[in-house]
Amino acid sequence: MVKDVIMDAEGKKVFLLGNEAIARGAIEAGIDVAATYPGTPSSEIADTLAMVCTSLKDKMEYFIEYSTNEKVAFEVAIGASLAGKRGMAIMKHVGVNVASDALLSFAQVGARGGFVLVSADDPGMHSSQNEQDNRWYGKFAMLPVIEPSNVNEGKEYIKLAFKISEKFGLPVIFRTVTRLNHSRGVVKLGKIPEKKFEKVKWNSSIKTDVLLPINARVQKTVLQKKLAKIQEFFSKSDINWIENGKGTTGVIASGLSYAYVKEALENLSLDIPVLKLSSTYPIPEKLILEFLEGLERVTIVEELDPFIELHLKALTDIEVFGKMNGYFPVNYEYTTHIVEEGIAKITGVAASRNYSQIIERGEKMAQLAPPRPPVLCPGCPHIASYYVIKKVAKENGTALPSDIGCYTLAATKPLEAVETCICMGASVGVANGLSYAVDGEIIATIGDSTFLHAGIPALIDAVYNNANFVLIILDNNTTGMTGHQPHPGTGLRPCGLKGRAVSIEDIVKGIGVEFVEVVNPYDIGKMEKTLRKALEYGGVAVIISRMPCSLIWVRQRRKTGEKVPVYTVTDDCNLCMECMTSFTCPAIFMKEDKVAINENMCVGCGVCSKICPEKAIKICQQEICWVRGGVCNRICPEKAIKFR
Repeated sequence: MVKDVIMDAEGKKVFLLGNEAIARGAIEAGIDVAATYPGTPSSEIADTLAMVCTSLKDKMEYFIEYSTNEKVAFEVAIGASLAGKRGMAIMKHVGVNVASDALLSFAQVGARGGFVLVSADDPGMHSSQNEQDNRWYGKFAMLPVIEPSNVNEGKEYIKLAFKISEKFGLPVIFRTVTRLNHSRGVVKLGKIPEKKFEKVKWNSSIKTDVLLPINARVQKTVLQKKLAKIQEFFSKSDINWIENGKGTTGVIASGLSYAYVKEALENLSLDIPVLKLSSTYPIPEKLILEFLEGLERVTIVEELDPFIELHLKALTDIEVFGKMNGYFPVNYEYTTHIVEEGIAKITGVAASRNYSQIIERGEKMAQLAPPRPPVLCPGCPHIASYYVIKKVAKENGTALPSDIGCYTLAATKPLEAVETCICMGASVGVANGLSYAVDGEIIATIGDSTFLHAGIPALIDAVYNNANFVLIILDNNTTGMTGHQPHPGTGLRPCGLKGRAVSIEDIVKGIGVEFVEVVNPYDIGKMEKTLRKALEYGGVAVIISRMPCSLIWVRQRRKTGEKVPVYTVTDDCNLCMECMTSFTCPAIFMKEDKVAINENMCVGCGVCSKICPEKAIKICQQEICWVRGGVCNRICPEKAIKFR
């Protein structure tokens, strides 16, 4: 809990989310500047720092910002580090791709104040379009990579990462995975330092900080020497250790995989040597060679790519069991049973239980449960926008490129109005390419935060090259998918600081787009009319579909005591099913062969009433409890209060 994150009680043990523990570690490290673009599974790290900064202000000060994109966040943290302050950039794994230009160059410049890049990888692609292994960025950029194996290490190793960064003058990559970010564990609190944020005089260092070729050539060799020293340091560091055991088969495990290994060995009643690695680049070669003495073969347990496995094969000719010879899967995240079955196969012992039978039984039970695909929220303005887009596109065979965000869910039935999703901002660039290649209309969609993140350069390109497509910017005034973080269009900043809202329509007009219209998507008729007009325009046309996220909209109305209207289906309904087969809203469902609306879910947007051909959906005239939590139903002894 957040109150535990800021508890000033050194030595006390608390139960924290992995991301909260990482935030606490940054606080204990005396963070000065943190910058992020939110992305699951990393989002709660910055969210936590943003929530507690005001409460901590009398004891310690730091700055936290939600940046326009990950590259900007990385560069903000660079500025802090070059000034001698501790800077941290926080992002998900694909965000590092956006920041990689700055990352590879800053590696050669080197850090002055401690610099940590938090990269939250997503094995299993729970909320991502790929599951890349960002340990490769450590090798690519020649930077150290540290990865914790549990929640408490998440806190402690962040502090260590800052120290290593300052000791060797390099940025440090702190790699986590979804299962650690979103798990909870016991954390032993350290001391919160007392400090005020004081600005310093700028001291320039042109020979290191200006990467002209003459300087960059020197800095590359400096970087290589630093890396060799770090490798020696990691071979002696207590974040890596050897656990002695019996036999000639050993296990090397990194990060969270170590926890799976320990549980698997306990299940198998095996006592074999284990090498636990938390520094996965540069590989601590001396420690590994020490571990391998007396062993005839070794098992490598690591999620995603065979990163350590490949390095080990280059280091020694010992027999290696891992991903490359099929003992462990290459794809998706691991579980204890996956690791146990792999080790059991290698060691020739039986698994502790019949996992295939357990999984098969679980799959059969899962089939009994109704499917629960991810859906857009009740009243989501994106539903209204995509309802119109689909209606218009159906008539013309229109191409529908889209982007990263909640609205990507419109790819599924019944909306089916998203046909591409590549990466942040790609909807606009892809639309530009399609305009060269496709004989037909193109309607691209992108969210407000995503547009500010990466859509602007592509739109400039489209205007410059006389492209012909319609771009609909789905402006719900928040970064909705990752937890309602602010962005420059909102004008909100963390820690009670004021910001200046950036006008999306002014940006679009400034780029040179001449057709720019702002529409409330709940006004279905106007939305359709505007879209048809935009398609006839010829050239780049932009529609800003503006309505706050329905979750925020409902909260705002409830705070002011405003009653939220609830809609109901009248007897005029002829079961045409337009509201369920073309439109979609989780509040609309079938009840006893009739269409019904769940009043506890309805947010009162009224869009369903506008799209109903029979006008059979109307505001319910009966008095509705504005709390709508179903509490009265649960406390009534006679169960006399029921949902309609």
